[in-house]
Amino acid sequence: MPLAAVVSEVIDGERLAAGEADISFSEDIPAGMVVRADGEQLYRVILNLVRNARQAIAASGRPGEIGLSAVEDDEAWWIFVTDTGPGLPPKAREHLFQAFQGGASKGGTGLGLAIANEIVRGHGGRLELRRSDERGTEFAIRLPKETAQLAPPPPFADDLPAEEAEEVPPLHRGGTEAAE
Repeated sequence: MPLAAVVSEVIDGERLAAGEADISFSEDIPAGMVVRADGEQLYRVILNLVRNARQAIAASGRPGEIGLSAVEDDEAWWIFVTDTGPGLPPKAREHLFQAFQGGASKGGTGLGLAIANEIVRGHGGRLELRRSDERGTEFAIRLPKETAQLAPPPPFADDLPAEEAEEVPPLHRGGTEAAE
């Protein structure tokens, strides 16, 4: 998956979403960097981090910057998302990757970072908070090169024996039944 394409798509969307907020975006992604990851899942992780940063900066009422960069070494690809926002509140840092616990904004569900963390872990990697203070926040995504395996999707009822398929909720069934 060409990382620069994923990052550009996220930044384009968030630049539009920023509206009147004084937020600048920068990207420093090597043009030829290709990571072994599910493109849609990686987009979702990066979007969550950039959206959180945008919302925090906009809520602060101050100008800010969101930067994305990436490097690779022999063992892994590293993707960094930094911002110059107000930093995460202490309560949010305590339970950062726990569902319904780590939300930093009013109206947020506290699911975004928990889901992003699970997606990265499903790729054999890790998502970590490197810094969060009055100067801003930095997250790092580490995707290992050797063990980068995609987590299998959940089974659809059509793929299971009949007795197990009855236990799968309708939304997880393939074919026309999924629309019910």
